[in-house]
Amino acid sequence: MKVLWSINAFEKNKKLQELGRDIIVELFSKKDTVTAVYIASSAEQELALAFNIPISKRYSTYPKDILKKCLKKLKLSNLKTEIIFEKSLSLTSHVKSLVNYSKLKNIDLIIISSTSKKFFPRIILGSFAESIIHLSRCDLLIYHQDIKFRKGMPQKIVYAHDFTPKGYLGLEKTIEYVKKWDSELIIVHVPVPEPLMTLKEFEEITLQKSHKLEKRCAKENIKYSFLIGESSVSFSEAILRIAGDTKADIVAITAKSNRLEAILGGSVTRHILHESFFPTLVIKV
Repeated sequence: MKVLWSINAFEKNKKLQELGRDIIVELFSKKDTVTAVYIASSAEQELALAFNIPISKRYSTYPKDILKKCLKKLKLSNLKTEIIFEKSLSLTSHVKSLVNYSKLKNIDLIIISSTSKKFFPRIILGSFAESIIHLSRCDLLIYHQDIKFRKGMPQKIVYAHDFTPKGYLGLEKTIEYVKKWDSELIIVHVPVPEPLMTLKEFEEITLQKSHKLEKRCAKENIKYSFLIGESSVSFSEAILRIAGDTKADIVAITAKSNRLEAILGGSVTRHILHESFFPTLVIKV
């Protein structure tokens, strides 16, 4: 697997860097290729005011040296490093640069941190993590400093399945992660009856779909379970409650990449990122 870790070489929050290190060390082996990437621009005060550094090095070799020193302190000296220079101060331009790099290098997964939950405004869009969800073509593993990350391979992965075509595509990709990490897959569905459907019809359809999922998982020879979430609460709250009750290690969900939908407040992925105390695996389909 080809993995990209988006890291700020000048990050003052050491706990955030250490969490990223732990995720990389625990989840990926020598068979995986992990590259630490930093986007250098004048938006970073440390670079914009580094007048003692020649302009030819200020956004290339200088931040790369800083990044390497940072990785050395984290005991990750063996990681590959890459500096992306972005002239624009626009956050969107920075995200696009990272996404374009991931496409060029055929990256499978981007690891990225978001602002800590308690400093993450619910009504404000535009954070680096939220923007990359909408633009990235590859999967994302997102964490913040308040997550609960247990060392070792993830034992349980909760996957939020809405029984849509995208949901089934996301399940296939989630199964690959489950097999890679030898985890138990917990599929969670929050039932929402269709208009004019009787309770009996709804129960029969849900049962048929659950049997289909069980056959699919059994075919892959993985540990799995299928749980129904509470319909009396929001989809995201139901998912996270089950993740907590089952002591999950990762919450996986298929992204809704329609930006307008997210602005209107309909993005379950966005809500889970705000509320989750678990690393969130965003599956792009």
